[in-house]
Amino acid sequence: MTRPSRFRCPACSFPVFNRRVARCESCAAELPASILFTAPQLALLDAEHARNEKSRADLARDARSRRSTDGGDIDFDFGDADGGDAGGDGGGGGD
Repeated sequence: MTRPSRFRCPACSFPVFNRRVARCESCAAELPASILFTAPQLALLDAEHARNEKSRADLARDARSRRSTDGGDIDFDFGDADGGDAGGDGGGGGD
């Protein structure tokens, strides 16, 4: 179930998906200031985005660091459980 958009273009009733954009994405009408983000709201959003980007970069750096200090990728050996050779040519049924 979708929620109805709180913000709609007054000219065409198209939902406003991006409140940073001053014009309607459907009819290009100028959107009223009451719909758009204010300068302080934009500053808060930009600051939060910068914090999130830094956090993602830190997590990626830490993950790379852990991989390089623990010997790299894990090498799995999927051989036979008893360590022996199952024999045969490995092919399916033959003629």
